[in-house]
Amino acid sequence: MIKPIVKPLTATLSLLTLCIATIAYACQVPVFRYALERWPADNYEIVVLHDRPLTAADEIRVGKLREWDRQSPQSSNFQFRSVQVGQPDDKRGMTQRDREIWKAHGKPKSPILAVLYPSTAAEVPDRLIHAGPLRDLPLDSVVDSPLRRTIADRLISGESAVWIFVPSGNQEQDAAAYKRLTDQVAINEATLELPEQEEIVEEEAILEQVEIELRLDFSIVTLNRDDPKEQFLLKMLLGSEEDLNSIQQPMAFPVLGRGRVLYALVGKGINEETIGLASRFMIGPCSCQVKNQNPGFDLLMTYPWDEKIGAAKLSDPIPEVTGEPVLLTIPPGKSARP
Repeated sequence: MIKPIVKPLTATLSLLTLCIATIAYACQVPVFRYALERWPADNYEIVVLHDRPLTAADEIRVGKLREWDRQSPQSSNFQFRSVQVGQPDDKRGMTQRDREIWKAHGKPKSPILAVLYPSTAAEVPDRLIHAGPLRDLPLDSVVDSPLRRTIADRLISGESAVWIFVPSGNQEQDAAAYKRLTDQVAINEATLELPEQEEIVEEEAILEQVEIELRLDFSIVTLNRDDPKEQFLLKMLLGSEEDLNSIQQPMAFPVLGRGRVLYALVGKGINEETIGLASRFMIGPCSCQVKNQNPGFDLLMTYPWDEKIGAAKLSDPIPEVTGEPVLLTIPPGKSARP
């Protein structure tokens, strides 16, 4: 089977190339809906490193993380490990990255909490998002936050995508970028088209059981950089590309599926062309059912996706594909630094 492939074209423009195979029978399910129904969020890795028995207070913190692990009913997409450094079995439980993190903190006397992007997030420059004393980071804000819940609620209600707008602090730049984003999102909603649900699924019985309406609908949420409840969400976004942390310009991140972020649009890169390209990709037919051959990375969220989606789905397995690949270039929209 010929499958789509995503590759960067040039370091300067950071272009993403999506290789979409020509298929004998076109899958009509839009990318955003296929992602919601068929792509479980990839697991983050949360590790607590310590070289002595945990205190009672730290045991409580570790206990919370165990409760929120992927096996919990809340469906948090992370896997948790607690590693006691220096124990005879540490070679089995401690990775090379664990050792590097521990060494970087100078053999600390208190436990270290490390959070890493999923191993499948191949495009992030460094998997390590955070490493510091276990007691310093509010654990609730790592696995969940008000804005992430808002995004999840909107996606599960049937919205095609939610755009996260991150202001720079420069009021003039922010106002101009936000206007470009809102104007183009409105144009896309008015001009782009989705197939009817009946075109995707012919069986009326299945359509009657589908709980989420298929509709073309985009929305925007604002993530302020100084919001104390959203600092970990901001870290995930700004750590996803090489230089985002150092750029003081407004940014926009399209989110679809179960919290999958495509890429960042930055500064003047938030424009008609880049917003339109991202929107057309997200609402276009899902020619690739292999999640990690599509652009983006998943956010760490706590949300009962499967329970909310239900058993009946619009998406069906994609038939065998044939023919030569067709290339679609999707620019991330970064502007050159001044």
